[in-house]
Amino acid sequence: MKILVTGAKGFIGKNLIAELRNRHYEDILEFDIDTEEELLDKYCQESDFVFHLAGVNRPQEQSEYMQGNFGFTSILLGTLKKHHNNCPVMLSSSIQAEQNNPYGESKKAGEDLLRAYSSETSTDVLIYRFPNVFGKWCRPNYNSAVATFCNNVTNGLPIQVNDPEVELKLVYIDD
Repeated sequence: MKILVTGAKGFIGKNLIAELRNRHYEDILEFDIDTEEELLDKYCQESDFVFHLAGVNRPQEQSEYMQGNFGFTSILLGTLKKHHNNCPVMLSSSIQAEQNNPYGESKKAGEDLLRAYSSETSTDVLIYRFPNVFGKWCRPNYNSAVATFCNNVTNGLPIQVNDPEVELKLVYIDD
């Protein structure tokens, strides 16, 4: 079974690939922002399953949210469609998809695109709205409040709590 992982070098992608290898999956097709674009065409032709983890969460410009979270999803699905590859696609989304902010709107747009793709092609799709994921290979001040908290405590840096009434839902990467 050939498994395509987009966002292969990201926090969730690295952890997923490590777990797949632990389970003896050898044919993992890794795609990330610095992968040659031509390989996406080849991978979309060969894949038996797609874990679509690629996305943008800390852009310089707000428009990059939509480019990365909707735009690349559109490219990926268009490439699968071009090759008539109806393999299942799993999309990593975020609980932010329920929020009215540029990141949440871009994640929701990606979800909607995947649902439309499923209706059009009869492809099985899975959408996971992850809460605050933490664990090995997290980066403080980037993709994990837990990593930021631990980093700040360890280094004697200030801790900022914006709303002490908010209950933070967490999930450990290996769970």
